Amino acid sequence: MFLTSDQRIALMETAVLQQDADSRMAAIDALIAVLRQQNPNAFHTNVTLAQRVFYHEPDSDIPYLGVIKRQRLVSQEPVDDATRNA
Repeated sequence: MFLTSDQRIALMETAVLQQDADSRMAAIDALIAVLRQQNPNAFHTNVTLAQRVFYHEPDSDIPYLGVIKRQRLVSQEPVDDATRNA
């Protein structure tokens, strides 16, 4: 379930060689589409993701078995210095 050494190098080179963010993301997406065809077992599916335990909690649309560190929601209300140190 890994990319080959050549596939990893191609991915790194694609990410580095493109100058602007839009063309970089398009080039990475295009390469990943090719890599998914060449080596589908190197990519997670919803079934394999549902069996994973993540260190950081993933986005809500990603299935997972568990997490080590849950995301904390930051309050949008201003914090008063008196209550912050209480």
